[in-house]
Amino acid sequence: MTTRPPPPRIVSDCRPKAQSCDGFIRLPTPGAQRAVKGSPGHGMPATRHETKPCFTHSWVESIETTDAPESSTRVSGVNVRIFSPRNLSTGLYAVDPPEYRLNPLRVQALAEALSEVTRTVPDDIEVNSLSTARPYIKKRAKDLLYSKLSARSDRPAGDLEAETEELAEILCKYTAGYGLLETLIEDPRVQDIYIDSPSSQTPVQVVLRSDVRGPVRQKCRTNIFVGKKDLQGLVSRMKFETGLPFSEAHPVLEADIKRLGARITLVGPPMSEKGVSVAIRKRTASIWTIPMLIANASLSPLLASFLWGCVIGRRTALIAGSRGAGKTTLLGAMMLEFPISQRIILIEDTPEISVARMQALGYDIQTLRFSAGGSSATSAEEALRVSLRMGESAIVIGEVRGHEASVLYESMRAGSAGSSVLGTIHGNSASGVLDRAVEDLGVSERAFSSTDIVVVIGLFREPDGTRFFRRVTEVAEVRPAGSKVELVPLFHTEQGCPCAKPTPNFSVESRTVKGVAAALGTRPDVMMDVIKAKAHSDQLLTDVSSGRSDSRELLGDEFRLRSNELLTRCLFDTQGTETGLREWRGWFDAETAGSQTTT
Repeated sequence: MTTRPPPPRIVSDCRPKAQSCDGFIRLPTPGAQRAVKGSPGHGMPATRHETKPCFTHSWVESIETTDAPESSTRVSGVNVRIFSPRNLSTGLYAVDPPEYRLNPLRVQALAEALSEVTRTVPDDIEVNSLSTARPYIKKRAKDLLYSKLSARSDRPAGDLEAETEELAEILCKYTAGYGLLETLIEDPRVQDIYIDSPSSQTPVQVVLRSDVRGPVRQKCRTNIFVGKKDLQGLVSRMKFETGLPFSEAHPVLEADIKRLGARITLVGPPMSEKGVSVAIRKRTASIWTIPMLIANASLSPLLASFLWGCVIGRRTALIAGSRGAGKTTLLGAMMLEFPISQRIILIEDTPEISVARMQALGYDIQTLRFSAGGSSATSAEEALRVSLRMGESAIVIGEVRGHEASVLYESMRAGSAGSSVLGTIHGNSASGVLDRAVEDLGVSERAFSSTDIVVVIGLFREPDGTRFFRRVTEVAEVRPAGSKVELVPLFHTEQGCPCAKPTPNFSVESRTVKGVAAALGTRPDVMMDVIKAKAHSDQLLTDVSSGRSDSRELLGDEFRLRSNELLTRCLFDTQGTETGLREWRGWFDAETAGSQTTT
């Protein structure tokens, strides 16, 4: 049994040194700056600061260029600029922390306050908890800093209050926070953060979210170099928060950090021979919607409406793709297509779907967690069996990858699932998914026929790798053929077309369309009319939202839910889909009448 590591201590490293008597650490090189070979600004003038505050061990490069940034904003008081150098395929994410530009008087006041704060932390303060440590530290720091600055300056009290607030926040960042990395963690545009070894010689890299607007490149190098001691502090905090070992005997630590809203992976020696490397995958509290995916050219309105029909028509769908292709994104979007009356049971080991947001929208959703590594008493199979005993519910499985597949198909064949079943699985094609289910997961082809459709989503990159695109490339229907199955393409991609287009098999003769119609008590031809009418509404919504100042709201989850609730009722009106569509159009026009277009 491994013992839990001790809590990390909040410490200050501002001890008097020959080279830091004024609160700065200086590089032992002549001149004010030195060029950095292989820097993130290679191809742009970039120099590393010769000085840094004594309370950090990380360095920041100064980017000197006349080029205009593609994006410029502030994140938690730090200026952030994103450049797209013409001769590089990666972007440059440049931070300009105010603490690296403070005058010696302010840095020395900060250093003294930091030393006093960390020396007098009460025993009842949990140093690893931002909810308790950070408010205490900030309050204590403000008192100390105001006292020190007022004794050394004759500035008005109002000016000192504002400056004290800013300096206290900086102090918190380097004690109860994450130092320079805090800007990357708090920037909502950043999806992935990578610290490669050796961290002091390799710039931190980030990947921006695919919905970041403008011509920015998604893969960016930063101008941050994380010092060894700062990296050790991050590792200590992760060990304490997770209670997991991390050493040469256990060189990999993978855990979900709920407070950060991120999944973190640490790799150390001997696996990573040059030191510790870190990968942080951030989750977003929001959920991608089907209209967002349509606007992003990930799928067509007709395909989106067909998936909506499968969801409300209690079909079974597997979403396949490679790592990072967008399987979970599409799964979350399809979950928002459920009517609000549908109870949902979500089974996953790592929280990736924003359950809190769905509950805030009014969904009845229950989460069951299991241990992927088998260290917990709750396995994926047991979680699935429990879900089948919890009443009529749609079952959503974060990823089908083990022995739970047999339980899942057994329950579907016996009719125990009772409603829609959605899940993700690794695979680059419908045939690849079938092979994996049969060869790797032990599911017979006859059992696999309980699957209605396989939806394949792919990740595509521009030739220079600067941006990524996610597209649904294939939707195949699973049809029984004796003891085997036949995969019949309903949608596929064609050269020159960004979205998967319907094939002649997508018709009233489709097994899935017939199944949806039967589940909803209507005829296949009526169901096909409903799907086409729904596609018209999705196309109109996407077109109208383009260029409007409220486009995010129109494409967002709340508006989608309200629109779907109305369409689900009115499109099945006995007077026909045209009557129902007119009713929806009247509501839509009223909802969008007061908004302005962007200039």
